[in-house]
Amino acid sequence: MGHCGGHDRQRLCHIVKESAKRIGVAKLAPHDLRRTCARLCHASGGELEQIQFLLGHVSVQTTERYLGCKQRIRSAVNDRIGIEPNP
Repeated sequence: MGHCGGHDRQRLCHIVKESAKRIGVAKLAPHDLRRTCARLCHASGGELEQIQFLLGHVSVQTTERYLGCKQRIRSAVNDRIGIEPNP
């Protein structure tokens, strides 16, 4: 949304709100859909760095805050090759 002009942003917001109203959802904004997409990607096993790229975040910490989680160190790629992080 950051790349949209003011009118485009308002139009998108209007479309989302009207669509939500039609299906009986009282409050819904484009940012809610963005957050839901990110959380679904994460719940489906998407790597934090992939979600970071998808959202356009510069910092992985921003993505962690966005998702409400930290990196899953114990379920990292290294688990597949038998290397455990030092406690």
